[in-house]
Amino acid sequence: MDYYKILGVPKEADEEQIKQAYRRMAKKYHPDLNPDNPQAEARFKDIVEAYETLGDAERRKAYDVKQDKAAGRSREAGQGGAKDGDFTPNMDFGAFTKDMEKYFGFSFTGGSAPQGQGSAPNGQKAGSGKRNPLDVTEMFETFMKMK
Repeated sequence: MDYYKILGVPKEADEEQIKQAYRRMAKKYHPDLNPDNPQAEARFKDIVEAYETLGDAERRKAYDVKQDKAAGRSREAGQGGAKDGDFTPNMDFGAFTKDMEKYFGFSFTGGSAPQGQGSAPNGQKAGSGKRNPLDVTEMFETFMKMK
């Protein structure tokens, strides 16, 4: 249920606009002014519920957060960063990725070895055909003197 639509106000409405909309709608749908009209009574109850939520600053804030999460977005994420479990699928790791490429000799993003890197950390040339750049089989065999 969208309380803003029920009261006919935009999400950016201030307290005074919400109060005026509530009074206007409550007067229109009040059960005393609409006797024997169950639809008007139900509508009036929705209007009261909407005003009780949007008329209180803390309840309104909680309602907005809940509505934003239900819609799959976060107001805070749009204002500079992820908050409380937001998932950001296309994160930019920037320098972190380049550092990892430098130390491990391969790209974590699925690309090739970094430019200008002639060899991987284990002494083999980058792109030498190994499928797993972190394959420790050779190190294990050397350590166990199996080779």
